[in-house]
Amino acid sequence: MVIMKAIRQTDRLVQSLMHDILCARLPEGTALPGDDQLSAQFQVSRTVIRESFRILGAKGMLEARPRRGTMVAPKAAWAMWDRDVLAVLAQTDRAAQFDPHITDMRAAIEPALAALAASRADASHLTPLQDSLRALQQAPAPATEQAYLGHIFALSGNPFAGNALNLTAWACQRVPQHIPLAAYAQLTVAVCQKRAEDARRFALQAILYRVTEFPATLGGGETGNLQ
Repeated sequence: MVIMKAIRQTDRLVQSLMHDILCARLPEGTALPGDDQLSAQFQVSRTVIRESFRILGAKGMLEARPRRGTMVAPKAAWAMWDRDVLAVLAQTDRAAQFDPHITDMRAAIEPALAALAASRADASHLTPLQDSLRALQQAPAPATEQAYLGHIFALSGNPFAGNALNLTAWACQRVPQHIPLAAYAQLTVAVCQKRAEDARRFALQAILYRVTEFPATLGGGETGNLQ
């Protein structure tokens, strides 16, 4: 029970500090408050504070400097592809600024993964992919969409594809009501028939569907700079 409480407190402190960093309430180069102040503010132990700092340090958001204490690290070091960082960023008032940049990154990566999937998938992979599409069609939701795209990424055979899925999850969760089912159906056929260029085209079509058909639901023309 004590351990679980400490874990919950650590999660709460990590999310709170991460939110403040992403919203520039704690700008880069800012020294974090001391243990006593944080302990009083969040009603947590020093152990929780140090574990929270360790987690944020591992995500590149904090760094320890001699004689200066723990500081907010430069933005260039932040693990922006990290699932937890993206989840907190999506809850801030700056999320819309990043929608165009997420779309840019997806458009650069996912069509290539789809083409690889079409060229590398064999017969044993096709039924699970088709089952995943069927599950998405029957219950369209962010979870089933991510599961379907996870199959496509896995079929690419690229060990780094899982990181790209974090960006995909952002889009699925930001606009959950507009899922490009028709494009996914065509993508599935292209992969099953080993038509790599068609797979590339339908993957891009699926990404752009939310942007071109429902532009009001996503941020447009904004920059992603954390000023």
